[in-house]
Amino acid sequence: MVKNILILNMTRMGDLVQSTPAIAGLRKEYPNASITLVVSSLFDEFSKKIPFINKRVVFDIKQFENAEEKNKILWIDVYQYLEKFLSNLKYDNYDLLINLSHSKLSAFMISFLKIKNIRGFGCNENGDRIMINPWMQYFGIEPLNRQFNPFNLVEIFTRSAGIFPEDNPIQLLSNENKLTLKTFEKDINFDNDLLIGIQAGSSLEGRRWSPQNFAMLANELIEKLDAKIILLGVGSEKKLAEQIILFSKYKNKIIDLTGRTNIDQLTTLVSRCSYLITNDTGTMHIAAAVETTIVGLFFAHAHPFETAPFSKGHILFQARIPCAPCSYGVTCDNVICVDKVSPKHVMPMIQSHYKNGSWSAVPEILNLKEVNIYETCIGEGKRLRLRPLIKNSLTLNDIFREVYSNHWMVFLGTTKINNLSKSHIGSMLLREYDCSNINILCKQIDVKICALRDLDKLASRGINYVNELINMCSDKLSTHIIRIKSLSEGIEILDKKINQTGLIHPEIKPIIDIFTKRKENFQGVDLVKLSKESLKCYRQLKDEGNYLEGLLLSNIRELKIASADNFHAAVNSINVEVPGR
Repeated sequence: MVKNILILNMTRMGDLVQSTPAIAGLRKEYPNASITLVVSSLFDEFSKKIPFINKRVVFDIKQFENAEEKNKILWIDVYQYLEKFLSNLKYDNYDLLINLSHSKLSAFMISFLKIKNIRGFGCNENGDRIMINPWMQYFGIEPLNRQFNPFNLVEIFTRSAGIFPEDNPIQLLSNENKLTLKTFEKDINFDNDLLIGIQAGSSLEGRRWSPQNFAMLANELIEKLDAKIILLGVGSEKKLAEQIILFSKYKNKIIDLTGRTNIDQLTTLVSRCSYLITNDTGTMHIAAAVETTIVGLFFAHAHPFETAPFSKGHILFQARIPCAPCSYGVTCDNVICVDKVSPKHVMPMIQSHYKNGSWSAVPEILNLKEVNIYETCIGEGKRLRLRPLIKNSLTLNDIFREVYSNHWMVFLGTTKINNLSKSHIGSMLLREYDCSNINILCKQIDVKICALRDLDKLASRGINYVNELINMCSDKLSTHIIRIKSLSEGIEILDKKINQTGLIHPEIKPIIDIFTKRKENFQGVDLVKLSKESLKCYRQLKDEGNYLEGLLLSNIRELKIASADNFHAAVNSINVEVPGR
């Protein structure tokens, strides 16, 4: 029976908001347990808004930063702080640990605490981070295959904690009182003003829309909707706010609140806004938690499929160009994606939503070829998905992303094969994309299916190799040393061929990467145990390749039939004028 739960979440403000579905689910599963949350000192104040927590513990490693600048840091002081901090945690005898911090430091903490029941990120006996949970293994390969990822990070982390995100929305505690907004009443009439928030900053400068664009959009919001604009952000983003006001025609209608709000004021102000127009930031996730409609701008490394607000009814803009989003670790010298989204695209969408109460494509955006516009909605299985509002030409990436949405729900241990429909994907693609190029795409998919069949042969060979190893282990190993060495070398060569297949065919690389990730987590030197774990990996690879092939075949068949029907309908609708009649 779980009585004492420890949660490690020592990252950013947005990550804290996004962890609330996992915490809510844990509270439902263990209603009488005490839940302790460990947070970074940077977000001590904000962590007070996280619900269902009995105790907060602040990890303050930042206290040593100033000492380092002055060359006064003593590593013994750091060690003593860590030892005391972790010893205090260990004293509380936690019987369940949820680690949502993907860092080496959290792995070190886990190795010290020695809590047996761990969900999320784990570690081995040497204190190195490992990913045992299937969803954490998927998280480990996702950055290498971003263009095919259908899952929000909230869903990945929540499922890795053993919780169903469908039943647990993001949420924050409300601490609003009469004094919370009193400071701003002289500038804002909260009863009558149409309040629209702008968060122009973000953690990375490359992710930011330009101050000129924000100013142009603010001008139109003021002219067409008589809105009052508030600029939000931390003190270091003050210059951005000043630039927006400088470029705007209506300086008296824009209120600069950057650096002027505490956490309670920020949360309450965002909740009072009709819209928050924002880059991919922590403030965006606050808006989702307090049910403020979000206009999200995703540039450079920011990717809506990963970090979209985890609730329905928001609209998201992203460049639809081959290099978007940027790969992690890449610094772009020419962030052209920022220029693909213009105020003239954003404004008519907001104006239409304000009038009709729902998001729909307006004439100004229908012919955009280099922009994705998504609405967050609840799809099949109550899962959050992004619905395209522009019918752009279907691409191979679009097909594989939707197919993987079904595939991973089966193979990451969430649902059974029989509980998922294989055919709904094709009809959905027809509804949301221009599928006139389906015949070209089918030829490309035929190539990928051939690659999957080659992969099946490689996996079968791996199964044979490992089965032979297991059989030899039942005899005296010394009599089979040469053959064991030969088989081991064969497996190594085989795995290289499997990885090469993924490099040649990036669309099927995700199932190869997770195969590799599973093998990376092998521990110990017991040949029999390692062989059995390898056997399981090859069988999973074979099953996943076969299932992915089946998904592709069934949905492409549906797309072909629909394409042919549309063609015949178009031909039959042509009125041919016959001479003499």
